[in-house]
Amino acid sequence: MSDILKKILQPIIGIDENQEQIHADIDSFNEEDHQNENGAPVETHNPLGYNLDYVSAFYMVIQGIIGTGIFLTPASVLNSIGSVGASYVLWVAGFFIALFEVFVYVEFSTYYKKRSGGDVAYLEQAYPKPDFLVPTSYAAVSVVLSFSVSSAIAFGEFVLNASGTEVTTWKERGVGVAILTFAAILTIANSKWSLKLANLLGFVKMVTITFIIITGFVNLGGNTRVAEPHAVFKDAWKGSTSDGNAIANAIIKVSFSYSGTQYVFRMVGESNPKKTKNLFRYFIPGVVISIFFIYILLVTTFYSGFESVEAVKKSGSLVAAQFFSNVFGTKAATKALDSLIALSALGHLLTVFVGSSRTLRECGRQGVLPYPRAWTSTKPFGTPVLGVFITWIVNLIVLLAPPAGDAYNLVVDIGSYSGYFFKILLAVGLLLVRKQRKEQGLGYQGFKCPLIFIIITLVFYLFVIAMSFVPPNNGTLIGSDVTFFYATYALVTIGLLALCVFYYYVWAKILPKFGGYVHRTVYYILPNGERGHTVIQVKKDEVAKFDAEHDALGRLIDGSTEGEIEGEGDGSIEKLAFTVESEKQLH
Repeated sequence: MSDILKKILQPIIGIDENQEQIHADIDSFNEEDHQNENGAPVETHNPLGYNLDYVSAFYMVIQGIIGTGIFLTPASVLNSIGSVGASYVLWVAGFFIALFEVFVYVEFSTYYKKRSGGDVAYLEQAYPKPDFLVPTSYAAVSVVLSFSVSSAIAFGEFVLNASGTEVTTWKERGVGVAILTFAAILTIANSKWSLKLANLLGFVKMVTITFIIITGFVNLGGNTRVAEPHAVFKDAWKGSTSDGNAIANAIIKVSFSYSGTQYVFRMVGESNPKKTKNLFRYFIPGVVISIFFIYILLVTTFYSGFESVEAVKKSGSLVAAQFFSNVFGTKAATKALDSLIALSALGHLLTVFVGSSRTLRECGRQGVLPYPRAWTSTKPFGTPVLGVFITWIVNLIVLLAPPAGDAYNLVVDIGSYSGYFFKILLAVGLLLVRKQRKEQGLGYQGFKCPLIFIIITLVFYLFVIAMSFVPPNNGTLIGSDVTFFYATYALVTIGLLALCVFYYYVWAKILPKFGGYVHRTVYYILPNGERGHTVIQVKKDEVAKFDAEHDALGRLIDGSTEGEIEGEGDGSIEKLAFTVESEKQLH
């Protein structure tokens, strides 16, 4: 453990291990991934490399969770829930939900040690039937909603504040475009160096947080300009609300501040399971627990900088900046904080690009997206280029296309809300995977998420989804961040998911019935060793022949093929598991 802590304090080392040695370690790790035969093929040697170790995983969790939320939301949470005491209850409850979510991911990761992509890989395994339904729906939503523009906007806002420049919508967006492009280019060019920069920024973030917390202790000790640092904590439960809509809004804000653990689980296949044996089972939950204590200390610190609860509420998203202003009384201090929060947003953005690109690549490897081999390929830099590019394009559109205000808030709300539906599927899916493994005579792989944790997370997700339809307690049906019907984002999200299901049944059931064909998956290997599936159309009178010639994974049983491609690097010939006719039908 001391070696691990030592590495954490040296954020730009530890990810330069010799890749050949790692391959040897993987080969000697004989525990296989038992997965459904229609899932994306397991890549024994990950073409993306093995850059995830304890150091990079630590900072990936830190960067994924501690973005800008904790610096911006404490005042709005307090404003929604009404009292200081109730706000602490939410921050504690939010932690337990986040921790229980991690335990769900941990159990999945023990079953599928060589699969990256996180949710997409786990949902694929949990719901093999109906064929392609869940992968198709998740892939469609992932492509359309693979954005995290809040970090880009926050970066622009805080950079402008730090430089003393007037903040306008288009200035924010201009800086946001620049930082989005920088993050995309770096992630495409080199996974190792994008993680190194994220590690370095994570180290800076931890130093900043430590300084803020120490400042809070000094302030509570009465050694700053704040005359009554304990005033906010008196009558802690006064003003607590019973408005269901307000409580739901506060819960969603807290949940947003704790979200981000999923990104590290999207890189499970890029860790060396022999060298990082306890990384996901013990280390990642330990990091999340440490973040909880950091959050409680930060919230307490920010509260202590004000002399009344009303003053905290009025500070809004500027609560951290106002704390610095109240404590230090200088513009230099607030500008320094703005700079550090901007760096925090950049670190989060890099984490989003790395994680989201892995998810999109796995969607492509399943075969349900057009041009699956393009999604699967890691040419020319050993990175998922198309996944990063699509993430950049979607973020760019969401950043620039919607006008400021209602349209922008609606798009962002849809992106956040849709995630809860897939989280429900994921929690239920873990129970289904357990059932599958039991039927196959397989047990647990060293970790089992307690059933009560799964039930609590399910209840929480259902609560958030249901509360979105509870009208606000202000006598109107207008939303808190839009000027139209408050539940519009929820209805649009449900409509989008329903459209995915409708498309699936047209594509998978109706068209094959009238076209006289069935869908089959075909296995392929690309020159760099990347593996994937593509979904093809097979005429009904050729199905028996196709099934006789291919195994359950879509590979030609006799090993022959009508198309060959020369492997790169070692001069070997990689045989492609598809016929010429199948190649013509690739979508």
